[in-house]
Amino acid sequence: MQLTVTSVDYAPDELYGQVPIVVNLLRQMPGSDRPDYWLGSVTPPLHWVVDGVGREITHLVVSARWVGGQLVTGARHLPLNIAYVATGVCDAAPSGPGARRSATAMITEIGTGTRRRLLTVW
Repeated sequence: MQLTVTSVDYAPDELYGQVPIVVNLLRQMPGSDRPDYWLGSVTPPLHWVVDGVGREITHLVVSARWVGGQLVTGARHLPLNIAYVATGVCDAAPSGPGARRSATAMITEIGTGTRRRLLTVW
């Protein structure tokens, strides 16, 4: 599946200028608090500045904003959480040290990525 972030809220300053962001959802991952997080890749990488140091972010962890919401093909108007995977993808456990909460957004549609129907987040 694939989604597109077209705007963000409560995000690092540098993220606002990098939308739209296309996220290819790779796999669903359970967290310590809920079972429905998704690992996704982004191309080109996102740029993030933390403690004065620039970093490239190639993967995100995303989830529906509220428990019970689902990221499925055809989902509409669903608030979304976005977290950067700040270390290796192996460390991307949603509640682990590799993921840092980054932004809140809104889904308007999700698609398969093969038919180019995209999930739009604003």
